[in-house]
Amino acid sequence: MKSALNAVRNVKQDYPFIVWMLGLGCFLNVGGLSLLWPVNAIYIHSVLHQPLTVASLVLMVYSAAGFIGSYIGGRMYDRFGATPVLLLGLMLSAVVILVPVFSPDWYLYIAVMAVFGTTCAIPFPVMNALAGHAWPEGGRRTFNFLYVANNLGVAVGTAIGGVLAQISFLSVFIGISVAYLILILLILTVLQQPFAAVASRRNQQAEADSHGDVPASMLPKVPWVPIGVLFVGYILAWGIYVQWQSTISVYMKSLGYPLASYSVLWTLNGLLIFVAQPLISKVVRRLQALSTQMILGTALYALAYLLLLVGHAYPVFVAAMVVMTAGELFVWPAIPSAVAVLAPEHRLGTLQGLVASCATLGRMIGPVFGGVLYDRTSITVLLMVICALTILPILCFFVFGRLQKSSNAMHQVHLGG
Repeated sequence: MKSALNAVRNVKQDYPFIVWMLGLGCFLNVGGLSLLWPVNAIYIHSVLHQPLTVASLVLMVYSAAGFIGSYIGGRMYDRFGATPVLLLGLMLSAVVILVPVFSPDWYLYIAVMAVFGTTCAIPFPVMNALAGHAWPEGGRRTFNFLYVANNLGVAVGTAIGGVLAQISFLSVFIGISVAYLILILLILTVLQQPFAAVASRRNQQAEADSHGDVPASMLPKVPWVPIGVLFVGYILAWGIYVQWQSTISVYMKSLGYPLASYSVLWTLNGLLIFVAQPLISKVVRRLQALSTQMILGTALYALAYLLLLVGHAYPVFVAAMVVMTAGELFVWPAIPSAVAVLAPEHRLGTLQGLVASCATLGRMIGPVFGGVLYDRTSITVLLMVICALTILPILCFFVFGRLQKSSNAMHQVHLGG
């Protein structure tokens, strides 16, 4: 018992207060948003009486709006700072999501999803940029902490969302609004001073960089070549990963597995993300280069799909999910961490916005590509193609690592877990 308490104290001391608060903010933000995820399509189909094909199109509109919102959030952070941008995005989201409570109209709901998809995406790049500015020496650990907090929010939010939906779909919309209002209150009280401190340091750094009279054109430039290569790899990696949320679920259903069996895999995913942290940290300390971590994680994605090629018994799906989760533990926190290292101070928000936008783009393209391939060929062909395609993001991450090492304008990345 004492050793467990000491471990908790050590973790608490390892991270500064603002990172803990950002983690809490991520938990509330994603937790509130996750209330909607498991019931959105059901609401469109059951309450608004629209076919599932139409529901899928609305969800695509929602995702496309998120692509735009992420970029807007990052740009606005660079220009206006964290507090006003977060408050704007959260307040608009809290209000817009209540519209269906008062008017369950189909065409109005389309507009709600378009607006809400934009506003609810704004906080994500702001949180990442804040983390990079608040604790730059934390490196990968900073973004890994937020990654874990986000996943905890997903686990709790989806579970609560299902319970609320059984009471009333309207309670889901109210619950999302309440979660956002709690986060707004947290920003206006507990987080006000830490955010102000980060803003003050940013302003001082900007003055030091510009010497007070250097034009904006003379500020450090974004190294677009390595970052562009990184983003391409990130989009491809998400397109590969998201097959688990689309074609693999359909494949399991065709094999006769109930929905509960598929849901258990994602429960396992969430548990592993927390349980595996000590082991992943040890590996990361040995493989400190972020590009190496990305390559290893993507290779594990390929291994997961290879397992599905050799068998379709349920234990094979479990093993594949374990391998897939290990892969994402290496890849997903490494991307925003690498961007934070490369980004000039005055463009960190914009680039973190592009990180979120690229993830959204991958989640949009992946299911379409996988669905077409699955319908027109077979699951065997799909899995073989997906395994082969992992070579592309691996190549992107390898090139990114080489570009990073060879550029005098970039820092060598040696970040711990």
